Amino acid sequence: MSEILIPQSEITRLLHENSENRFRHTSYREENLRYHLLMQGDMAAVDEAVRISNPEIQGKLSSDPVRNMRYLFIIGTGLATRYLIEAGLPQERVYSLSDLYIRKADVLNTERELMDLVRQCWTEMVELVRKYKNEKPVSKPIMTCLNYIDAHFSFRITLKDLADQVGMHPNYLAALFKEEIGDSFGSYLTRRRIDTARALLTRTEYTYSQIAYSLAFCSQSHFIKVFREKTGFTPRQYRMQFSDSNFAADLRSSR
Repeated sequence: MSEILIPQSEITRLLHENSENRFRHTSYREENLRYHLLMQGDMAAVDEAVRISNPEIQGKLSSDPVRNMRYLFIIGTGLATRYLIEAGLPQERVYSLSDLYIRKADVLNTERELMDLVRQCWTEMVELVRKYKNEKPVSKPIMTCLNYIDAHFSFRITLKDLADQVGMHPNYLAALFKEEIGDSFGSYLTRRRIDTARALLTRTEYTYSQIAYSLAFCSQSHFIKVFREKTGFTPRQYRMQFSDSNFAADLRSSR
């Protein structure tokens, strides 16, 4: 039998301490209200998330106030991703959003900054739900395909790969994909890669060849050709014109 790390006596002691201090955790119903509002795309979820993040009505997870607030943020954001996926949002996109916000929380140093981040994060999540609710819903097989593409678009993906994921004939899947997404699989995949290339050009120092091969283009010249066809710019022109000024400043200060 494995050793019990937290004995019942310690739990009983904390229950007594909470009782003496008249502290009661928020109820399960209160905890879940923000998530159900989130799934509906209701901005009331933001105020509820801020309210429920108040350390005074939550359990004490750390004796350090900032670390305590950070833990609460991580727990709330992690749970929110599950509800976003249940609401029909693409899994990999939701997890990536959550990861980025948790990274932001990890470097903040005050409770006020973390509370502001709660509002920012939940506002973005609600707007994301609204965006997807306004779009034509997709079937489960196509959502599976979209999640697969999000997780693998840096590698070579074929229609057969997607068909194997959902157990359909490639021709049937191609027609269904076009009907629901409005783009052929090939066009959609290229658009995802070009959108990613835009972000990499403006937010990283990756070379053009690094970007080309990381996005599964067969060569740098092919990447440049496709990028120019889709955006009207060469990668160099795009980087020079649209590079994020804050990112550029961060690079200069880190050197």
